[in-house]
Amino acid sequence: MKMNPWTLSVLLLLAGPLGADPDWHVEYPDSFCVVEGSTATIPCSFTHPKVHKETGAVVDRVERVVWCPKHQICQGPTPNVYDSSNVRADSRFLYLGDLVRNCTLKIIKTVKRDAATYRFRFETNGGGYTGQKGVRVNVTVVKNVRLTVSSTDGEDLKVRSSVTDHVLKEGGQVTLTCTSACSFHQLDVHWYRNGHTLSETGPALHLSCLTNDDAGNYTCSLDSSGQKTTSAPWSLVVLEDEGRNKCGSDWRVTVPVVSVLLAVFLFLLAGLVFAKRRRAQKKPSEVIQKQEVDCKQEAVGASEEVSYSTIHFKRNSSRSAPGPEHEIVYSEVVR
Repeated sequence: MKMNPWTLSVLLLLAGPLGADPDWHVEYPDSFCVVEGSTATIPCSFTHPKVHKETGAVVDRVERVVWCPKHQICQGPTPNVYDSSNVRADSRFLYLGDLVRNCTLKIIKTVKRDAATYRFRFETNGGGYTGQKGVRVNVTVVKNVRLTVSSTDGEDLKVRSSVTDHVLKEGGQVTLTCTSACSFHQLDVHWYRNGHTLSETGPALHLSCLTNDDAGNYTCSLDSSGQKTTSAPWSLVVLEDEGRNKCGSDWRVTVPVVSVLLAVFLFLLAGLVFAKRRRAQKKPSEVIQKQEVDCKQEAVGASEEVSYSTIHFKRNSSRSAPGPEHEIVYSEVVR
């Protein structure tokens, strides 16, 4: 059976490099759901051999990576959402990967038309490969329950609690989960209390050591502005429990006390170090002064010393008057 050359080339491109080498591979999930207006991440990884089995060419670098929707080859001028060689790629599709192994793609502010099967292709100095399987992204529209409060049982986005009662005592804990008919895999979830944004993000919100400050209406949203795809409120009431050790109040008291003690310790330590330095600087100067005084005293003592020698008189045994023969010997007086 003869095969059209164009058809053969297409099949080869679909299979990857010649010989369908399993070392050429792209891995991503089969499909997952994205809520319209949210930000989702498509996890992806790829591998290639060091040497092309068919051509023997050394494969040591990736030169181009491409993400394209609704196309099985994803090659050449095929419409794409990201192309490393094209700086004018769609700004809503952010490539989080690299040119080594990671090919993760982030979709920002998804819209209905983003629903498609996405494929990743990488091209090296020794060949190119497209992950034919692709990943199917489904976009689900979630109604804003702020505008449809009457629908409480059929809403797509809601807050579920780890406890059945909305009333908890101080020191207790609860975990709130934002759920939807769509999977929350790799989705950005934002939390609010009484309409104010919380720093915590993610599908689950864990509240521990509850105090009166934690009481209020909690909502979750798949949009950072909180204006769309927002859940119905979940109310939390916190009761004061005088007979229970409130873990939240303990650390509020302990932290200031520890801070004061630490400050006093650092102050005393600084004073001790300063005193030692002053003593170390003072000691050499005292030694020098003492040496100078000793030197001066030695100089004064030396100047006041006088040495006298003995005077000897040599006389004749006779008592005659002194004459030339009588000798008088004087020694030198040394001062």
